[in-house]
Amino acid sequence: MKIAPSTKPLLAAVLASTLSILPVQLLGASAVLAREELHFNPADLGLAVAAFFAAYGVSAWTAGHLSQTRGPRIGLIIGTTLSSAALLGIATVARDWSTMIVLMMIGGVGNAFSAVGGNLALGAGGGFRRQGLAFAMKQSAVPASGLLSGAAVPIIGITLGWRWSFVAALALAPILYMLLSRDFVEGASLRTDHTAPATDWAMMVPVALAYGGAAGSASVLGVFLVDAAVTNGLSVAAAGSVLVMGSVVSVATRLGLGLLVDRRGRADLLVVAIMLFVGTAGYLALAHGSIELFAIGTVVAFGAGWGWNGAFNHAIVSMNKRNPGKASGLAMMGMALGGVLWPMAFGLLVTHVSFRVAWMATAALSFSSALLLTLMAQRIKARAANA
Repeated sequence: MKIAPSTKPLLAAVLASTLSILPVQLLGASAVLAREELHFNPADLGLAVAAFFAAYGVSAWTAGHLSQTRGPRIGLIIGTTLSSAALLGIATVARDWSTMIVLMMIGGVGNAFSAVGGNLALGAGGGFRRQGLAFAMKQSAVPASGLLSGAAVPIIGITLGWRWSFVAALALAPILYMLLSRDFVEGASLRTDHTAPATDWAMMVPVALAYGGAAGSASVLGVFLVDAAVTNGLSVAAAGSVLVMGSVVSVATRLGLGLLVDRRGRADLLVVAIMLFVGTAGYLALAHGSIELFAIGTVVAFGAGWGWNGAFNHAIVSMNKRNPGKASGLAMMGMALGGVLWPMAFGLLVTHVSFRVAWMATAALSFSSALLLTLMAQRIKARAANA
């Protein structure tokens, strides 16, 4: 089947985002199976996730600069190569936790290049008019990878072994290299608009911090949900199904929000803040001991607490057309900070206290991030009105 040149940036962005987050998502989903071989606890798992996002954060600015100056296709190729190397390494040579952490760091750098390259490829339209939906589709790759990871536990992990899930994920790599074999069509990469208003970096910093808190809260869902469900009394297969359910809800929410953004004609950070407030209730439900409330909490947390990413990234690129790559890079550095600190804190709380306390603390972080983002959204609107 021939793929229209104008749709290649979208397909490449979606598939690269999926592939690049699979190392950490598969590790979290497979933790209950891999623990016996690699001998790690929730705190160790949190450290591995932190290593992934630390590498992401360190390389995000460089990835943004390179993708903006050399083109998003280059960033996507680098991201695909590093992510594939991480998946292959986990499947073949990760025999101890130190090696696993190194491979997570390689995957984190790959994720940074794939994320920024994808954002820039979508930011210029690339032949598709509904940018809100395009960004939603790209960001839906993250929960979609959670869906694949959850499904891989009973289908591949239990039957063939947990390492084979990482091997199966590599099937996306040849498809991506095919899509990236030639330059994108003209207009499928975002160029600096020197006529746009200057980026307010002082305002972008607290926005990035809010992004970090929100993303940190959501990052523990894909990594710790299966483990938490098993602790609540579910079987490994049933726990994987819960992750699949939450991922489906998150994908649907992101796509629905993308359509809303297109209908309104703009992305609004205030909408993101409202979703974070609602998501806080989901984390509180996860802290409850009953299986019924755990299921409800999964739906709310994945839907509202993790369904806002596409709208956020669209807003960042739209508000910073003079420096889209660097603005995206700064926002992702904030996201990486949350991704580094919170999984470690969550893992330590689970190891030394309980899942209940860890989920309650996550709710507090989500609520605080929503408050900060609400304040910044109001300041941004006031600045635009006075411009």
